[in-house]
Amino acid sequence: MVSTIIVSANNSISIGLNFYLLYLFYMVPDKNKFVRLCLISVGFLVYFYFFKPKLETKPVVAPVVATNQTTGPLALVDTTKQMMDTPFSVALQGKEKYITVENALLKVILSTKGGIIKKVILKQYKDQHGAELVLLDEKSSNMGFCFPYQNLRIDTKALYFQTQASSTYKLKESQAVKIVFRLALTPSQYVEQSFAFTGDSYQINYAWQAVGILDTGQHPFFSWNMDMKNLEADHKADASRSTVHYALLDNTFDKLKESSTELETKKIEVPVKWVSIKQRFFSSAIIAGDAFARGKLHMQPAQSPGVTKSAHLSLALSTEQDDQAKCNGTFTFFFGPNDYKVLKKVTKGFEQNLPLGWTIVKWVNKGLIIPLFSFLEKHFSNYGLIIFLLVLIIKLLLAPLSYKSFISMAKMQILKPELDKIKEKYKNDLQKAQLEQVAFYRELGINPLSGCMPILLQMPILLAMFNFFPHAIALRQASFLWAHDLSTYDSIMQLPFTIPVYGNHVSLFTLLMVLSTILYTQSSNQSSPKEGPMKLLSYIMPFAFMFVLNTFPAGLSFYYCISNVMTFLQQKLISYWVNTDSIKEKLIARQKSSSQSTKLSFQSRITAAIEANNKKKK
Repeated sequence: MVSTIIVSANNSISIGLNFYLLYLFYMVPDKNKFVRLCLISVGFLVYFYFFKPKLETKPVVAPVVATNQTTGPLALVDTTKQMMDTPFSVALQGKEKYITVENALLKVILSTKGGIIKKVILKQYKDQHGAELVLLDEKSSNMGFCFPYQNLRIDTKALYFQTQASSTYKLKESQAVKIVFRLALTPSQYVEQSFAFTGDSYQINYAWQAVGILDTGQHPFFSWNMDMKNLEADHKADASRSTVHYALLDNTFDKLKESSTELETKKIEVPVKWVSIKQRFFSSAIIAGDAFARGKLHMQPAQSPGVTKSAHLSLALSTEQDDQAKCNGTFTFFFGPNDYKVLKKVTKGFEQNLPLGWTIVKWVNKGLIIPLFSFLEKHFSNYGLIIFLLVLIIKLLLAPLSYKSFISMAKMQILKPELDKIKEKYKNDLQKAQLEQVAFYRELGINPLSGCMPILLQMPILLAMFNFFPHAIALRQASFLWAHDLSTYDSIMQLPFTIPVYGNHVSLFTLLMVLSTILYTQSSNQSSPKEGPMKLLSYIMPFAFMFVLNTFPAGLSFYYCISNVMTFLQQKLISYWVNTDSIKEKLIARQKSSSQSTKLSFQSRITAAIEANNKKKK
């Protein structure tokens, strides 16, 4: 069973948790290890069956084939020649005009060619080079309103719109502005697009209407092709956590595979509420006012430098038709950070753009870690100090469980000689030995599982940290001591070669975490001596951590380094205050006061049950 757990997964997170679970199993001096291992193993397997973190694999370039289907092109289709013999030919030529709208959070550039968003800058963030963070621009993104017209597909990206808007707008908190683009073909035929901005939002409200163009029953669609820019210093981690998320109208959430090395395609034939081109720390999304009738999503690995992945969306727009001549609809753009507080305000379920783990782990992050981290952010600006205080508060909250676990382990350590005698006495009869152990526990009023239950209750917090730190945008480019960015590894030395799993650098916080684990291991071995393979394994575990966590965020390694030190001090403090002689005296008193008849009655019932079961098998 142990070897199965160790080799059960190929990704580094899975391996790291395997090692940690084995570490917990061997480090705690409790003789009922089989039960503990079973409980931990079952919890681990269930967790990774439903939620398995993904890491990037080497991209394989997949070919993209152009198509002219109205359900979603992967590449642009040149429809200019087709529009020459239509009323739209008057809009094929013109002078492109740019309109810049800026608020406290965004700087957006709109263009009269296509009436589209040309460029988006997130003003409160910087890219990996310290320059302004350009989330998308003309080279990386193109979007447009497309619709059928007389057996042709009209793409507004190629058409010049007119606008009465000024060239620049700078909005304050209470201000708002609406930019209208209009394409008039004839007095009774026109297309209109509008973008509404406010002074304090990452959202842009979009509305469209087409008069005298669409026939009844025809669905226009919105086409968006976007190359996800490499915005982070650790581009591998950025790529491995970039994908396309979407939610249906019934709130069903799903995504394309982050780890895929081939072209991923998803055709959706039911109403869609929103679609998000999600990168590690930022998202570019489109949210329907009501719902998109259907959609087609594509994603593929990077095909050019500076790009992590490419996404292609095609969404059929639900139309509100006043009569056969006029159709209109609305939706909203979101360009902003994957910050839980921000995402939660966008629309129902939109916070799922921030991966927080499996259900139990997710609720730990939502209910404890994120609120606590946000509270500390309001009062402290140093994120190293915030992580330190986070560890301290969690340790204080878990102190009752740690105390209970320590008392249980102390009892089991006191009982070890007696349990060894029972094993030696019935070494040829395992069933009888187990029966005697159960009777012995009952006589002393001890629950052998009480030592491992507090550890199991702490597991959701451990797993929550593995999901919280890699996606915590607050740590992005936050420096502490020698680490320039707590959201990625703190390299103090670059190696001229790459070591499998470990990488091509040395992370100092990871080394300190390993040393703190060895400190705690040595202390535990002194209080509860181990022999043979068990002792050797307890020292192997920290070095396994060194390999697994070397490429993880420095914030995570720092958290576990501080956590190990505090656990060591906590155990020393508890052992100082707890009198083991008093525990032993209470156990002896309990044993003396226990009724011999009750003991024999209990044993006889167990024996009868075993004999009945054996007869049934025969």
